[in-house]
Amino acid sequence: ERGSREKGNLMDPRDHDHDHDHNHNRDHGHHAHHHGSSHRTHRFHPSQLDRLTSAERHAELPPLASLSAAGVVGGMTVIDLGCGPGFFAIPAAGIVGPMGHVYGVDVQAGMIEHLRGEIDRRQIPNVSVLLSTESRVALPDETADIVFIAMVLHEVDDPVAFLGEAGRLVKRDGAIAIIEFHKRDDLVDGPPMAHRVSVGELSGLATLAGLKVGLTTDLTDRFYLTKLTRDIG
Repeated sequence: ERGSREKGNLMDPRDHDHDHDHNHNRDHGHHAHHHGSSHRTHRFHPSQLDRLTSAERHAELPPLASLSAAGVVGGMTVIDLGCGPGFFAIPAAGIVGPMGHVYGVDVQAGMIEHLRGEIDRRQIPNVSVLLSTESRVALPDETADIVFIAMVLHEVDDPVAFLGEAGRLVKRDGAIAIIEFHKRDDLVDGPPMAHRVSVGELSGLATLAGLKVGLTTDLTDRFYLTKLTRDIG
């Protein structure tokens, strides 16, 4: 069944070979940045994959601690939206274990191909990868216990539609975990301040997407985590 789902991946019609040079920051984001037509467009060239999974990044935002803060535990089904090269998806597979499953979803074919190669090389049986568009993922409603979205929301063209799709994918009693850069002038490393999403802005977007805003915690000085749930009254 998982194999058939993977073969049914949605292709992003905009996913063609024109890369842009984005030198506004040496360490902008851990995940692949979603490819669209607006000013928010950012893509990482395959040559930058090592930078996306570097030891510096692991120290800056430890994947296991971040996933634990998001509520990921054994036996869960997790969807990593904007999974990039698997910075979180691969460690998530270890947390959920053989009774759980991880779906790594991204709009960039290069990222998906890289992650698939890593899964094969490491012989990880409980990760599936899917190429998608920003607002439509080829998975059934209520697939995931946790929809995990790290350093991606500030890049998407339509955040409300994107969050709405996350809401479709999460179970009624599940949660959407958003990790983003703090929007503070003293934190110069990261995406441009105009592109960042503050906690208040995220709350507004979530409400428009029909989601309920839960607890926000500081993961580090630079990153916060906010949990969202389906607003089912």
